[in-house]
Amino acid sequence: MKGPWLCFDTATEVLSAAVIGEDGRLLAEVSRHAPRLHSAMLVPTIEETLALAGIARGDLAAAAANRGPGSYTGLRIGLAALQALRDGLGIPAYGVPGLVAAAFSQAQDGLVAPALDARREDAFCALYEVGGGALPLERIEPSLRGLREFCGELGLLRRPVLFLGDAVRAHRSILEGFEFARLGAADLRAADLGRFAQRAREEASIADALSTAALYLRPPAVSGR
Repeated sequence: MKGPWLCFDTATEVLSAAVIGEDGRLLAEVSRHAPRLHSAMLVPTIEETLALAGIARGDLAAAAANRGPGSYTGLRIGLAALQALRDGLGIPAYGVPGLVAAAFSQAQDGLVAPALDARREDAFCALYEVGGGALPLERIEPSLRGLREFCGELGLLRRPVLFLGDAVRAHRSILEGFEFARLGAADLRAADLGRFAQRAREEASIADALSTAALYLRPPAVSGR
């Protein structure tokens, strides 16, 4: 697929957008803390990112966005924008599972646990084995869990685990209480969604992962976000 990709992430309080080349090279990126402002800030953020990259909407070859898990409202806004780009520009649009895309972004081999804050001491979390340049191997499927319970389960593996996502910031004190935990980036990057989608299109075994259906993992009525 020739041409640049637009990628954006509305799953957390940090709104981010990026433009990447067909080879995954980063052309421009904008990230801002925008709690409860995604509906107002998404389009301006996208426009700013396109301008920084020197790309017009009509030049885009594809778009990708986080389909979850995460904020119910944020995901709904992001996926609506993704579908509007698909319909308006006639380009492929990929909804990407954000946790596995975050794991895929890690170059170092080992266990990776992306975890997003879900209030109180809960997190949207999963565990992946990363290595050899392959797509991440799911060890524990994405779910809404108590973070202490999740860490207790991981401790049985007796291996270091790299944590990513805003749970690293929101629940640092919990994670620091587990010797095996290694703390990585708290803010996930929109460009990683596009890079995962580019790779996943080549893997027929996970073709169903790229969907515009939201992955909420809990009923919206009790989302709390």
